Amino acid sequence: MRLTKTLLLGTVSVALIAGAVVAFDLIGFAQLPAQAADARKPAVEAPKAQEQAAQNKQPAAAQPAAPQPAAATTATGTVFDEHVKQAKIGACGNVFSALGRGVAADASYAAQTQWDTKAVDAHAVESIVALSAGPSTQGMPAAGVVFTAPVGRSCEGTLVRVTPVKASCQAVATQLVGQEKGQAGMLGDLPLVSLPNGARVVLMSIDGNCVAMTSLRAVG
Repeated sequence: MRLTKTLLLGTVSVALIAGAVVAFDLIGFAQLPAQAADARKPAVEAPKAQEQAAQNKQPAAAQPAAPQPAAATTATGTVFDEHVKQAKIGACGNVFSALGRGVAADASYAAQTQWDTKAVDAHAVESIVALSAGPSTQGMPAAGVVFTAPVGRSCEGTLVRVTPVKASCQAVATQLVGQEKGQAGMLGDLPLVSLPNGARVVLMSIDGNCVAMTSLRAVG
């Protein structure tokens, strides 16, 4: 299995630039579980918690990801596209959806998204993603985060994906450098591989295996 399929599935077709953080105080919330993108059943409607967020002025409480996911492709696209539609995200809609597909891609997953309900296009949008164990994750669960924020007339965003790999970090780094044309380096005491698409992979050795944290920044 090619490690880019495990660490970061697919290529996000947006330019690379540093991410930005914008504060918000009123949160909209949606959660949709999803399966890999080749499924064709419509996704269930996401539960909403806007009223609770408005009363507390705090992020809505996260709900457990459903163990039996619905399909990742819906009538309007992926789960991330559904969240864009539900929140009425304009400025960051394309970047958010692209980064979401980059995190989830071939894996079964559940995504939970938060946004500002009063001025969604003036504040950040964040989604946490739980990826189920399956062939695309070497039989182990993984997790990711998608973060976007409007900056002027454009949008900047970042994805992070944390993936356990059944191999040593030395073997992972060797494959990323040899097969994926990555550039090896160090970040403190941890190996760091920079990939041609702009993604960076930090490798952490645990019990003879490796945990890879992949990060990619984007603008659109």
